[in-house]
Amino acid sequence: MTILSSFRIFPLHAVLVAALLTPACTALAQDAPAPKLAECADAPMIGRFDPSRDVLIANYDSKPDVDDLQAVAGLGSVLKHPDFACVDYIATSGAYGIQAGTYLPAAELFNLAFGDKWLDAHEDREASVDALARLMSKALQRGGKVWVAEAGQSDVTAAAVRKLPEAKWRGIHIVQHSYWNESQTSPDAMNTLVYNTTYHRIQDGNFAGNGTPAFNTHDNSHWGPLLDDRDVGPIWAEAKRLSELHNPVAEYVNPAVEAGGLDFSDTVEIAYIFGFEDMEGVGDFVSRFAKAK
Repeated sequence: MTILSSFRIFPLHAVLVAALLTPACTALAQDAPAPKLAECADAPMIGRFDPSRDVLIANYDSKPDVDDLQAVAGLGSVLKHPDFACVDYIATSGAYGIQAGTYLPAAELFNLAFGDKWLDAHEDREASVDALARLMSKALQRGGKVWVAEAGQSDVTAAAVRKLPEAKWRGIHIVQHSYWNESQTSPDAMNTLVYNTTYHRIQDGNFAGNGTPAFNTHDNSHWGPLLDDRDVGPIWAEAKRLSELHNPVAEYVNPAVEAGGLDFSDTVEIAYIFGFEDMEGVGDFVSRFAKAK
């Protein structure tokens, strides 16, 4: 999540897996291969991401703001686009740090966006960390990079990284957009990642003109195309339902959501990794990823 505030800046440096998921999800076999790798061996680069060997880990804190709910729908929309069919990925719910506030469960949203390819770190943090470490290890062993899109804090990521040999840590790329997220990550976790992995600090997605897309708007006109799309519409419908349910009583009331607009600003890490960070904002995203088929 992103909360607009000022905190100190840290210095810069950074499928299929075993998993225990929510009861609504399916546990993945511990040593299951990534079946897409063979058929995608010659897949071209997608921005900074090599589909033939890299892996994407998308972590969401879902605490205490509703923007992560819409960011889940954002990534779900990207992954359903045919250009991203070869992307190997896993998502994590409940990847929060030391912040206060209420966790917002969203199992059905994660099911719609990612199928069974997500972990529930809120329900079972230890098992989720172990699963992420195994996934990281497999990607590095095949010569790939690990790309971690942090929509929240980095405590879960750091716990997984520490399970790997230190010589492998530089192959893990952490992408973070928020000083607030950094300030709500435990200091030990921040030190582990900033100084030992490949750490990419980017601007947040709340404003135009700062080098990342402005995936935040009070304009409600984009909801129609998102909800009408045959493939991604159900994901956005659930994200909208949960956002409207939780936002009025959340510790941080999101002004864009309150106005009937959209805030999936935590999708800027995905834009950076996949190379569409030149988008101006929500309109460009909808034009590409919601076709109302």
